[in-house]
Amino acid sequence: MNNDIIISDLELMRKMRLCGHLLYHKYHLNYAQNKILMLLCEKGPMTQGELLCELKIQAGSLSEILSKIESAQFVKKERSASDKRTILVSVTEEGVKQAEAFKEERQRLAAFLFEGVSDSDKESLDRILSQLLNAWSNGEIN
Repeated sequence: MNNDIIISDLELMRKMRLCGHLLYHKYHLNYAQNKILMLLCEKGPMTQGELLCELKIQAGSLSEILSKIESAQFVKKERSASDKRTILVSVTEEGVKQAEAFKEERQRLAAFLFEGVSDSDKESLDRILSQLLNAWSNGEIN
């Protein structure tokens, strides 16, 4: 065995967990709420069912998030003109402003988080993360 340092799988997992913790707690930008606003800005009014399919979250979670952003007047719910049984969720003018502010802040944060990383290291990290995500999404932990 040579003098190279071998990083254990557990150490890599610990560092990934810490990265996730920092991203979530230190730099959290109400991601789920803003993701809904950005989606509605991009695709237009949607039903809650369509939002569920796009976001891949639980119905209860979506209802809670929608309630919060409706209270903040970022979205509104209205009956469909073509089918009165259908409720459409659409973004308000304030919601559009919030989505744009979030998008800009997210871009600034991404630039800050990776400012000390070379382009070649970013490419390597992207390749490795893609491999992990592919393996993890196709496999099961026994």
